[in-house]
Amino acid sequence: MANYFFERCMHQANHHKQAETLADLTLGLVGCCQRKQERIAERAHLSLSEFKCLRAFRNDSELSVKDIAQRMSLTSSRLTRIIDGLVKKRFVTRHIDPHDRRIINVRLTKQGENIARKVTNDCTHVYEQVLEHIDPKDHDRIISAVDQLWEVLQQRTEFVEEYE
Repeated sequence: MANYFFERCMHQANHHKQAETLADLTLGLVGCCQRKQERIAERAHLSLSEFKCLRAFRNDSELSVKDIAQRMSLTSSRLTRIIDGLVKKRFVTRHIDPHDRRIINVRLTKQGENIARKVTNDCTHVYEQVLEHIDPKDHDRIISAVDQLWEVLQQRTEFVEEYE
């Protein structure tokens, strides 16, 4: 019985240490990725928020403000200022949805499509360079692990709420 409690304590201590390491790694990873995004945005004469907004379009040329806000995890009111900047730069236009006048759609202009493609390609290039420094047989495993981590964190926002 004493052996069970000892093993349980050791497991909990190891689990805590792994969680601590994961927290440190993700914090460092997020910071590193943000710095790379800032450099790409700067070269394209975009704010980081404008860069992220253009990236939110992915393969779409038109999205509702609500869809962009969800993809960026922002409120629609915060997004409005970002879209205003992109309108001013002529990268996007706003349109009232023809089927529901309450919905505002944002459409990439030709210039917006070009800059969105450029920043997407620049981002992809950064990660191509990263993969060049990792053994190819590990690529799928790493991508799968990061995807799994992202999925759990995305779905389980109560982790932070429970802790408070």
